[in-house]
Formats: sequence, structure tokens, C-alpha cells
Amino acid sequence: MADFFRSSPGNAVGKSKIAGFVNVVLRPTAGGINQYLDWNLHDDFFRYTSGRWAFNEAKQLACRYITFDMNELARIAAQSIGALPCTKIEKYQEGQFNKIFLMTTEDGKEVIVKIPQPNAGRPHFTIASEVATMHYVRNELGLPVPEIYAWNSNAVTNTVGAEYIVMEKAPGIELGRVWPDLNGKERRQIIEQLVQYQKKFTASTFPGIGSLYYAGDLDKGLSCIPVRENLSKNALICKDIVIGPINDQRLFEQGRGDVVCDRGPWSCMEDYVVALGRHEMSYVRSSNKLPSPGIFGPGWYQPSADKKIAALEDYIKIARYLPPNDPLVTAAVLWHDDLHSGNIFVHPDNLTQITCIIDWQSSNTLPLVRHNIRPAFLDYEGPKLPLGIYGEARKGPQLPADFQELPQGEQREAQALVRQQALYKLFEMYSAAENPNVSRALLHRETLRCVLIDSAAITAYHSEPNLKARLVDAVDAWEELVGRGGPPCPLHYPKEDRIAQTDDFTQWSDCLGLKDVVIESLGGPVDWDGATSAEEYSTARQKLQTTREEFLHLVVKRDEERDQWIKAWPFVNDEGINE
Repeated sequence: MADFFRSSPGNAVGKSKIAGFVNVVLRPTAGGINQYLDWNLHDDFFRYTSGRWAFNEAKQLACRYITFDMNELARIAAQSIGALPCTKIEKYQEGQFNKIFLMTTEDGKEVIVKIPQPNAGRPHFTIASEVATMHYVRNELGLPVPEIYAWNSNAVTNTVGAEYIVMEKAPGIELGRVWPDLNGKERRQIIEQLVQYQKKFTASTFPGIGSLYYAGDLDKGLSCIPVRENLSKNALICKDIVIGPINDQRLFEQGRGDVVCDRGPWSCMEDYVVALGRHEMSYVRSSNKLPSPGIFGPGWYQPSADKKIAALEDYIKIARYLPPNDPLVTAAVLWHDDLHSGNIFVHPDNLTQITCIIDWQSSNTLPLVRHNIRPAFLDYEGPKLPLGIYGEARKGPQLPADFQELPQGEQREAQALVRQQALYKLFEMYSAAENPNVSRALLHRETLRCVLIDSAAITAYHSEPNLKARLVDAVDAWEELVGRGGPPCPLHYPKEDRIAQTDDFTQWSDCLGLKDVVIESLGGPVDWDGATSAEEYSTARQKLQTTREEFLHLVVKRDEERDQWIKAWPFVNDEGINE
């Protein structure tokens, strides 16, 4: 089937192009004839303009559309830095959750304004927490973070009509623009700086799990945990910061934000991992249509809400026994969980000097072992080297034994893979020397305990066979989990259940593989949601329709199956209507 669906490289769709420096609108200076030009007349400021979707587009665009008073926002931005009025506004960046504007004033000053889109998270909490986090990281930890000039998290009462942060433009240039041109020594220096920054995170533990806020930004009825004991005497700006409800983006995506549940803060990892299971269970119960990770056609495994809930109920029974028995990795620490190369800036005259780290939205105080520890820009496609710093794991990447016999193209690919593996391993080795808690956490993340927690947190999407398989493993390894003489395991799976579970897992994996084959044929990334560039939109839709018909022609064996396979086709809008 893979050969049947494979498309030529030139026909790939689904690789959304993120626009930068687009939608530039100029306002003449005070002497110009159009000095009263209304910024609000430009709808491109408010709608998503960085791409389209081959399916489910109406919903995707709606959750990224936001209206507000751009005239008032421009006034506040200029006033916050003591500048003359704005004469130029650019939609500087547009990610999945925020709109970023670069405003230039008549006297040449520049300022960044960030507006969260409706899909960014809970109103008020998202911006309020990001501001407190940036203040903490900048003033308490001394990391290079943009200075905040003005902000407001109450879209209902402020004069703009939207939440916003006015901040310093990050000095320097994006690491992603220069990373391909850096040599090995220069890349190593960048990694070493990031490890030192992470060392500051692990050295500052918190008394609870959640997100940072100023106490005055939380309603009196909300639970919070003071962090004053974590602060230095010099960080007066942070003296009223507390830990409040969590803003982890993973708990808000795909409609999870509408679920009424315990969002913390929590005083220990045991309470947190139980809450993850309860949250996912509430999401499953409240959802009319759950996202599908595979193509579950007739005669194949069929996911259901009841099966998911049953698996999650079993998870909750043993969740408190799952946190690692290592306080160095279960301690709550702050982290930047999305260190891709666009969030790191370097000095234009010294490309190995990091000048700024941006995008602290949804940064939380989580157990170290629950964070995305490795910088995202170090990730790569291909085999990963074994974790660890001893024995075989200490060995660096090697070229294939038959390297000299390979064609030149394959030799270049092998050399590129070795370079990527070396940087990946360098981060681990340098962390082991300078920040050993990170190495411990990386090893723990590979254990059954942490894999089980990860599986439970995404059961609604990745389906229950994956979680059920890990639960069976936990029953078999129970003494290892709780220790000799520990409490008895509350779960029991008889032989017939295990046989059925193994069959379910095999079919479930095949259904995921079937979807992967289709996505590969379309040229999209893993978990493609239909995103494509505006230029490729028509081609993407046509190719999606053609691929659908080819798929049905291949898999439908009897006429009565056709409607069932059409229903199983996941690349449609949420109403089940092909676009």
C-alpha cells in the first residue's frame, strides 16, 4: 500500500509556510494627507493569513480570528515607550496561537505587540501567566528575555478589546537563520549556553505544580501556592508571584480547554498525574467527536469512548504509584518547553552569543521529568543513539560500515545524520557533566512509569489500546514499581483479556500505519491537520480528493463497506462533510 500511495517529492502538500514581515500597513507622518488613516480597516491584521487548510478550514480559521481596536493598541504601544505615534505596523509573525505585530513609531522606535488568538488557552490566565513567567525568568534567573512595557489580560474591560503584551523587540537574529552555516565548534557553544540556562532552571525548584501568576491576578477563591521562599532579595518585582492553575497547552488543545476539571495547582506529582487521568476522562465524556489517530475501517479495531474511559479508570487506580522514586526528577521546575530555532536569537556579530529567548507562553512549573527537556531544534528524523554516558551508550555516532561503497547522495545523507546524532548526544553528555538532573530525567522518561503517564494524558487521541498495553506491563512489573512488600496491585487482567488486548493493539497499530501511509502520499507531516500554503491550497484539496478515491478503490471489497470506509476517512471537517 505504501508504494500505491507514494507521491513524487514535487507534489507534496501540507507544509504550511509561516509568513514573516507580511501585511505591512503604513500611516504617513503628521504632515501627510492621510494622517487619520484607520488601522482597523485592515482585516488582514485580525484574520489568519499564514496559510490555509485542505479540510476543516472554517473551524481552523475561526479559532485564529480575533478583532480588537488596532488604533488604541498602537497608541498604547507608542505611549509605553514614550515615543511618537506609530507610522508602520507589520504582522511580524503568526504562529498557531498568537499574532505578533512589529510597530514602528514616527521617531523610529520599534516595539513588539503580542495578541493571543482564541485557541491560545484560557482568557486572562494565558497572558497573566506569561507576564509573570517572563518577569521571573528575566529578573530572578537573569536569562535574556524581552522587557515588558505594557500588558493587559482582561479583554472585556480594557480599551483594546483583546489581551495583549507590549514588549521589547528581541535583539539579534533568529538562530534558525544562521544555524545551517555554523561550524561544529560554534554549534557546540550554542548548546553549552542553553545547558547553562537550563542549569538555572533545575537549581530553582518550586513548592507546587502549575503556572506562575501575580497573586493579584487570581480571584480570591482560586487556590494558589506562594513561591516567596524561592525568590532572591533583589527580585522585588517578583515578590507577589504565586503558583496557580496550570496553562499547559496540552491540556487545552482539541477542545480540552472547555472541560471542567481540576487544573491545580498541585503540591506533589502524585496528585498531578491522577489529575491528568481525570482530565482526559472528562474530556472523553464531554466530546461529541474525538480526534482520530488512524483510519479505523470495517473489520478493524473500533475505538470508543467507553473503552477509553475503562482504560483511564484503570490508570487512575495505579497513578499514585507511577512517579519515579527520585526527588531530583520529580521536583517542580520552570522550563522553556519549545526551544526551536525561531525562539532563540543570537548576536549578528557573534553568532555564538545568545541574545534573547522568546515565547514563554504556557511555560509551567512541572516535575522535571514531565518537561520537553531537549531543545527542539536538535531533534531530527532518524535513529536515536542509546541514552546514557557509560559503556556502549557513551560511544558516538558512526558512519555505516559500507560507507565507502555507498552512492554519493547516500554518503551525504549518512554524514548529515552523524552530525545530527553527534549534536543530540552532545547535549546529553554536556548536561551530564553540568546539569546531571537533566540526564537522570532523560533516562526516567524512557521507563514504564513515565511512558504510562504520557499514554494516559493523550488517550482521547491515541486511543486506549496503547494505554491498555502499558497497564498490562505495569501489572507484570508491579513489584518493581512499588517494591518488595508493597501494596498489592489493584488491577488484574486474565489470560483472555490479555489475548484480546494484544489483538486490539495490533489492529490499532495497523490503523495508525494506514493513516501514516495516506499522509505520506499527500506529503504532509505526521499528524497532518490539513495545513497547507495559500499557493498550494487548490492542489492540496484536489490531491486529497484524488487520494481518497484511490484509497477507497483499494480498500473497499464489498459495496456495503463503502459507506463505512467513507465514515472512517479522517480528513474531513468536524461535521463529517468533505470540503
